[in-house]
Amino acid sequence: MERKIREALLPEMRLDFWDELWHGQISSARALARRLSVLGLPITPETPCCRCVLRLEHGEAYLNQIWRYGRDRLRMAVLNLLPGEEKGVVYGVCRLTPYHVYIVACDADGRGAAALHKTADEDIARLIESLESYLDLHSHLKEIVDVESVLALSGAK
Repeated sequence: MERKIREALLPEMRLDFWDELWHGQISSARALARRLSVLGLPITPETPCCRCVLRLEHGEAYLNQIWRYGRDRLRMAVLNLLPGEEKGVVYGVCRLTPYHVYIVACDADGRGAAALHKTADEDIARLIESLESYLDLHSHLKEIVDVESVLALSGAK
């Protein structure tokens, strides 16, 4: 029973984690490691990552007039259009505003920062195509910024 409850809450817990990670709101390295373990993410605090930002074209109109399911469901739709962990990169959709989508890409298989950046760039390009094809949501890549580690991004002391 407890396992079913955890599995039901896990997607929401992961959304909260990615949002707090993006905003540097994780209090300590120990808290970060504990959350990564509880969430079952195949990364460590030392894992290299990238901050990716998509600019939404007419995002406010899209959210108000076309997409009728709420921002959290659009966040999940964006996440579902990204590759799964089996490709060696863990993606978290941190935040979605009427103007931007904020995504963290984490190296899950030790490929290194340069390879992670290249893979994230390719995956984000496919994501942009998929958003346009499947959801009629137009966007473009604003930036991909390399971050030394998940710990550095977390704001933990």
